Amino acid sequence: MTTPVATPLVWSAETLAPLGGFGLLALFFWLLWFIYSRAGSLYFLRDLIWRSFGGKTEFDDQSPLNAMRKELRDIEFFRYEFNIPATNLHEAALAHRWIIENGFSPSDIGRNRRYMDWADFNAPNFATHRFARKKFGWLFGFLIVLVCAIAPVPLASESKYLMVSLKDSPDTPSFYLSENDIKFEMWRPERFLTAEKCRTPEGRQPFNAYLADDKLDIVCSFFMDPAYTSHVEKGLKEQRSILAGFALICMVGMILAVLKLARMERASALYQQWQRRLAATSANPAGAPSPGATAGA
Repeated sequence: MTTPVATPLVWSAETLAPLGGFGLLALFFWLLWFIYSRAGSLYFLRDLIWRSFGGKTEFDDQSPLNAMRKELRDIEFFRYEFNIPATNLHEAALAHRWIIENGFSPSDIGRNRRYMDWADFNAPNFATHRFARKKFGWLFGFLIVLVCAIAPVPLASESKYLMVSLKDSPDTPSFYLSENDIKFEMWRPERFLTAEKCRTPEGRQPFNAYLADDKLDIVCSFFMDPAYTSHVEKGLKEQRSILAGFALICMVGMILAVLKLARMERASALYQQWQRRLAATSANPAGAPSPGATAGA
């Protein structure tokens, strides 16, 4: 009887379709989270669902209640549009006045919400501890670590050696397999163990510096396995996949670190601009009033 030949698994359009569905679902929830993180509420979505079931959109002969309902939607729109966490229209007006009086643009403040202190809308301030020079240093150091971590990945991905260790001997140092030989040092090894060297005591003797005889017997037995080459090829593919995933994580971390540095630098520049304006106002009392005073007026 002929034994059927096993065929490798191949990803087809049918197998990718469920992944695409999960991706769209994840994108939808991420979009909802993004809107909620800016707007602080999802009244628009609730209204859409309510109207789709025939719900009313206004109170009958209750103008104060209609005004209250409209304010909730207006402040949600304000928070989403300008990324300022106002809780009512009065706070929104105070924030608008403070921005105009200090010569900022709404986009400048909106992009730097994390670095603003909106605890008191009568006197907004910058959260200077979030872009202190110490944090710049830590973040830049983290970026350097990521660069150093990802630098050897291309070279390691091109390597023909698979890093392994003996399963039953965790204390044994790791070593490196290729289709033709085995090495025991990662960089510039002086000796390579081959099938020919395993056959004679003289050939094996130099490798006792790395492994004891019983462990060396196990390593030499690898060459006797008919599927040795295929095992190495499979292991190399898995190793390269792991390295690719590690490189992707490092790249994402580097991008996020650079974006964070850019935002912190922008917030610092806005703060310095604000401080110069305050200093100029203090030096010229007859000129424009201070930002805190104008906001509280």
